[in-house]
Amino acid sequence: MVRPGTSGPTPTTRVRRLVRATLLSAALALLVSPFAHPAIARADFNEDFYHFCIKSLGQGNDYCCAHAGGVVKDGKCADPATGNVVSPAAAVMPG
Repeated sequence: MVRPGTSGPTPTTRVRRLVRATLLSAALALLVSPFAHPAIARADFNEDFYHFCIKSLGQGNDYCCAHAGGVVKDGKCADPATGNVVSPAAAVMPG
């Protein structure tokens, strides 16, 4: 409400209010954005890397399976998306 004999807020006051409102809105948008669209991490199972890891790197089944994007089930590596199981023995070449 404007008092009689005054012209209201000065242009400088209006600009300050606008800047404050803009900064507040931007800060709220940045704070809320991680919750609005949560990140979804998904790694596809890479059977070729699993075989490479077992044969060439000499690492164990659990290590190779995890780094290939699989899950260990009953001592074997499985693709979490399809459920296909890869035996560690099948990945090791005789020789």
